Amino acid sequence: MKKQYWVFLSGFTWLVVGISLLYRGLHFINDSKHEYALLFVAVGLLVGHAKSRFVLSKTVKRIVDRIAVLPEPVPISQVYPLSYCLLIGSMIALGVSLRFLPISILVRGTVDVAIGSALTSGALLFMVRIPALNRN
Repeated sequence: MKKQYWVFLSGFTWLVVGISLLYRGLHFINDSKHEYALLFVAVGLLVGHAKSRFVLSKTVKRIVDRIAVLPEPVPISQVYPLSYCLLIGSMIALGVSLRFLPISILVRGTVDVAIGSALTSGALLFMVRIPALNRN
């Protein structure tokens, strides 16, 4: 498959997962009926922005740069390195573990908002790099 497809698919996946986590997190925070719920949303968004800017932006750059040098058609086995798969796996494990730990829905919602907003911002970083691939 074409390089642009893999970059778009990665960004689209991050966007869908990010939006679903944002929705779920906001739902949890709303259900908590806490008087400072808006503060928890703001903290989640701030942490998510920082994670996107300082961590996920580097991940996106590495993934797109890796895809850019692969010869077409690009097989799925060469698109994502093991370190990326481990990063995604650890994030999924963290999300699943939150279901079984005795954590309040307010904290769980804040974590979901943070991760969801980070993934949504990261998805946009994938999308803005697609035109550079078209020039090659």
